Amino acid sequence: MTSDSRKPAQKVLAQSRFTREELIERAESAISEMQGEFAIWIVDEINDLTAAQEKWLKAPGDSEAAGELFRRAHDLKGQAPTLGYPIVGRIAASLCDLLSCSQIDSDELKRLTLGHVDAVKAAVRDEIKDESEPVAQALAVELENAVQRIAADDH
Repeated sequence: MTSDSRKPAQKVLAQSRFTREELIERAESAISEMQGEFAIWIVDEINDLTAAQEKWLKAPGDSEAAGELFRRAHDLKGQAPTLGYPIVGRIAASLCDLLSCSQIDSDELKRLTLGHVDAVKAAVRDEIKDESEPVAQALAVELENAVQRIAADDH
């Protein structure tokens, strides 16, 4: 057996029928066609986050409920920008940071969690997508600052 027989076979990619520009155009067209579905998907994500929050509020000490709330916020953090709501992704990221804090008063945790989820729901309800919208920007900064103060105390 020679050493060449142990090397993985190299894959040869087939030449595309389309130019790079055509592929990009096709992808952009497909995304554009799915825009209507994005509105449904973001609402589904918000409903999942809200359900997780309600379960967590009933049993804040339940690690499974807390984990589900974090997972839903984390999913939204990643998916919201793709679905056209970067401000929602930013607020969800702040919620993830909040839920990662270990030394926090339970009443403050509940209050800030409610504030984050309410802000996310309001942004989607009012179709506020852009981070440059002044009220959404101010709210996101306020929530982030509150979480940063808690995180600083957490260390």
